[in-house]
Amino acid sequence: MSNPREQSQERATEEARVNDLVHKAQEGSMEAVDELVRTYQTPIFNLAYRMVNQREEACDLTQEIFIKVCRAIRSFKGRSRFSTWLQALAINTCRSRRQRLRRIGFFEATSLDAVPEGADAPSPRHEPVDAGDRPETELVRHETQEIVGRAIATLPEDFREVIVMRDIQGLSYEEIAEATGCQTGTVKSRLSRARAKVRDELLREGLLCRVNG
Repeated sequence: MSNPREQSQERATEEARVNDLVHKAQEGSMEAVDELVRTYQTPIFNLAYRMVNQREEACDLTQEIFIKVCRAIRSFKGRSRFSTWLQALAINTCRSRRQRLRRIGFFEATSLDAVPEGADAPSPRHEPVDAGDRPETELVRHETQEIVGRAIATLPEDFREVIVMRDIQGLSYEEIAEATGCQTGTVKSRLSRARAKVRDELLREGLLCRVNG
């Protein structure tokens, strides 16, 4: 496991790589655009999936987001990290899609999917402590992930955004605030309430008792 200094160096190296790709993409390099898509496709899909709860819609939404990135990348001025700019664009696109889907009754007619293949599992903050590879441990872990996923899906949109970006995407409070247009204090408040709701669902299902006891 790398130490904090090595992790910091790795982040700096990755950020420099992304910045170079962005610069090349702004100059018209499709190879750089393709590499940016490969770099961010999975986290953006995970965000889209958590916002619409349906794989096909999430795939379509991910494609729409990256089309917008291609069209708007020259407007990126570098005042924030590219990933933060991308998250803001993705969040706004997800909000618009959810509004349209809500108008046609999509969410009432669609059941909540399980975590899709290739998507990130819910945050380790909500998972049981690793007790080895025992089958019963893996069963509890999988069950917990599904319940956390369902709990996140029922959260109000503003709560869902922050818990996905913080606990699944790993963004800082400041990055979330910039992406959502909220104050940092608002982000922390929403995150606390979102986590409490997820915890209540785990308690209701008896999973926290199994994990802790």
